Amino acid sequence: MSKILDGYQNEFLFVLEFNNKKIKELNPLLREVIDDLFYGCSEESIVKAWRNHRNIEKGDIMLKVNGHIRSISIKKGSRNSVHTESLERFKTFLKINDISDNVIKEYINYHYGVDNYSNRTLSSSEFCLKNTNNISLINDSFKKIDYRNIVDRFILKGNSGQYYSVDGIIYGVPNDFFWINKNQIKEIIQNSINRESKSVHYGCLFIQPFIRCMDNNYRHYWRREYVQIKWYSLYDDIIEYKNSILSNKK
Repeated sequence: MSKILDGYQNEFLFVLEFNNKKIKELNPLLREVIDDLFYGCSEESIVKAWRNHRNIEKGDIMLKVNGHIRSISIKKGSRNSVHTESLERFKTFLKINDISDNVIKEYINYHYGVDNYSNRTLSSSEFCLKNTNNISLINDSFKKIDYRNIVDRFILKGNSGQYYSVDGIIYGVPNDFFWINKNQIKEIIQNSINRESKSVHYGCLFIQPFIRCMDNNYRHYWRREYVQIKWYSLYDDIIEYKNSILSNKK
């Protein structure tokens, strides 16, 4: 029997914690999610929960109360990936957002690790070290994209015209997690836009090849044609945001 991946197992555990419970029966952490997403519902209302099997959608689990459905993304641990798409689709997204052909060309060089002075593929760290001006050009251009387009594309909606947009992120496990809704996600990304890095990024979101396949392993070579978005600092950014809210209330 194949082993269930840890992330999937965590999603199932959240479904079990929510499903077929009256709102009044939920623990305080789960109540925070329900109260935020289904404001004003009766304490006697029943929560229905299930894992989202539509892989083209961003949400991992679905919640339903009184006929209303909400979609939630579940994250845990470090090095969280929030989005993957083909390089061709990503190039189209950049063009739609007025990124110049020259900048797109520079991003492609970064994506493939192209070294103009040798025939070998550079790792990300090598490329960024050798091409600091080009990385700065890419980042300065990406920074001009409207943050709402970035959040919708990479976190809430994706690129497949999905029916349900993500309503928030749960970070953690059922008995110990943080909750941020979609408006708070947008605030966090917007507040991070001017964050500096020597690699390609948009604020706290890092943009990179799914794999460079530097060993030319034919089994993984196709992955070179995909872009991956990583939110490495997700936990820290949530903590910082939550603390800022508490500070403003004092």
